[in-house]
Amino acid sequence: MIHRDAKEHLFDGPIPGQSLTNSKETPYPWEQPPEYTSATQLTQKIFFDLLREDNLETVTTLMSQGTPVMDIAQMLLMTGFQKGKMNPDMMLTQLEPTAYMLLAIAERAGIKPVLSRDDATAPVDDEEELVKDLEQSKKIKNSIGPSGKFQDAKLANINPASVGKDIEEQLKTLDTSKLKASILAKKEPRESLLGPKE
Repeated sequence: MIHRDAKEHLFDGPIPGQSLTNSKETPYPWEQPPEYTSATQLTQKIFFDLLREDNLETVTTLMSQGTPVMDIAQMLLMTGFQKGKMNPDMMLTQLEPTAYMLLAIAERAGIKPVLSRDDATAPVDDEEELVKDLEQSKKIKNSIGPSGKFQDAKLANINPASVGKDIEEQLKTLDTSKLKASILAKKEPRESLLGPKE
């Protein structure tokens, strides 16, 4: 039996092919030419967006709570695609540099991140475990996977060179002292709304 309120929203979704009937004067952002066509410029844009205080606090909080780095990277890139910042091909190529930036931020903030849902039980202890040597990285390719969905993309390796020298150096000197204090404050037990335990 379907709940009365659920019936009202049952058919609220778009009708298949509805986007083809939209006005040509008001296309969706992703139906227009992307804002960024240079991978280097887009990587820099993502990096500077991550460094904004509110974004930095959000991603470090998510990583400290065990949210996989790949999930965060995919969410950031999917949002950028929906806003018309990049095309699907560029979104896929930005997965590695975005994941690397998030891992570097986690390392600087003292967080042991989880790389992907497959690794959810085993936190990453050392960034070096994620970076394969150059010969091995040439043999293993990053891929979307058999499903063809961006959400199922896998990174076989994460190469620091994917972000470029400038960003790599800035990540090494990133000041995360405020973030560490914020993360520690969030871990402190809070008083229960039900009162003290007896």
